[in-house]
Amino acid sequence: PEALMLLCEHSHDPDLIQKSIKKALSEFRRTHYDSWHEHREKFTEDQLVILADVLISPSYYA
Repeated sequence: PEALMLLCEHSHDPDLIQKSIKKALSEFRRTHYDSWHEHREKFTEDQLVILADVLISPSYYA
């Protein structure tokens, strides 16, 4: 969780960094999807909210 939170802290950095971070987080989500029920237990509720905020596109709510 700590490594992912560090990436999330920089998710609003300049465009190239932002794209790289979102790609890495999306890849993490894709590769851990099948066992997410186990992995999510290692995150706090706040960390899960932060992760969701970064992974969900702002246009989703528009």
